Amino acid sequence: MDIEKLKRKRQKNVQEQIILKKHQIHQESVYWRRTGVAEPVRIILEDKGINPDTSIFIRYDINFPGMASDSGIVLTADHEFFEFELDLNQARTQLMSIDWWQRITEDLEVTNHKPGTGSTKWYLATEVLDELNEA
Repeated sequence: MDIEKLKRKRQKNVQEQIILKKHQIHQESVYWRRTGVAEPVRIILEDKGINPDTSIFIRYDINFPGMASDSGIVLTADHEFFEFELDLNQARTQLMSIDWWQRITEDLEVTNHKPGTGSTKWYLATEVLDELNEA
């Protein structure tokens, strides 16, 4: 299906909304896999037993006003979700502090069949992860 055409469509059914949501997750994940994250973030992930090369970032914010320098949600190859807030130095080469690190898997609705909306964002993220790791 043509994603650009689908984006311009005014009314979308549930399947079309899911296609767009999954495309967005895929784009974000591929971007961070290609671009890479700051080295201190990679080191923290590895220290926590998470392989950054087989994980994806569902959300990754850098220097967002009022927040830690790096924050986001990472999904591991084991389908575990972690939310984090890390403060790095201005050059983003050294970890200053871990403000927040929390496993949030139980807090999220990871389901393929939610009435009225279909697959949840979190379920779609696991599909994207599996697809990227198989490629």
